[in-house]
Amino acid sequence: MPLPPLESDAAERQTLDEILEWYRGIVDALLDQHNAVRHAMGTGGGVKPRFLGWTDAELDQYYDDQRQELDRLTALNLVASTEASIRVDYARRVAGKLTDPLSLYYIAWHNTLSEAKQARPDFEGDGILERLKQANVLDNNRVGRYRECLRSRHWVGHGRYWAKRGDVDRLIPDIVHTRCAELLRALPP
Repeated sequence: MPLPPLESDAAERQTLDEILEWYRGIVDALLDQHNAVRHAMGTGGGVKPRFLGWTDAELDQYYDDQRQELDRLTALNLVASTEASIRVDYARRVAGKLTDPLSLYYIAWHNTLSEAKQARPDFEGDGILERLKQANVLDNNRVGRYRECLRSRHWVGHGRYWAKRGDVDRLIPDIVHTRCAELLRALPP
């Protein structure tokens, strides 16, 4: 029975808090740069060539756009990190042949998969996330709130080639962090 890979020494996992801390530092730097460019434009100081001739409104729009992009990429990172944590938890339970209710549910499902799927089980659709929900070991609303974040992640992560859903811009990093953290904290030990 092939098993999904567990973490390796080459893994570069980040915690949700590390991602959020990085995000906040970059937001601070972006705001500082915005203020510095605005000040330079107002005082006739040295402005980077790309900002020459810009109005205050154009500058504000530029930095709003940069912040929005940062928000989207951070949300993608938070959701992906959560998926990695759930996949590692799944692999630990299956490989360790644990006997708690979630592990037994995962193992029973794992045994129904083809050899290829056992080595790389689906996460969404009828995959690991659905098994987590169906095992009834946590509040399924947490799974649903996390799933809402997946739609935004897919849109960003797959090149944005389809129409953006309205919830993409509502799922700011703090909301996504909360939803992801709640789901991970709810996982049984």
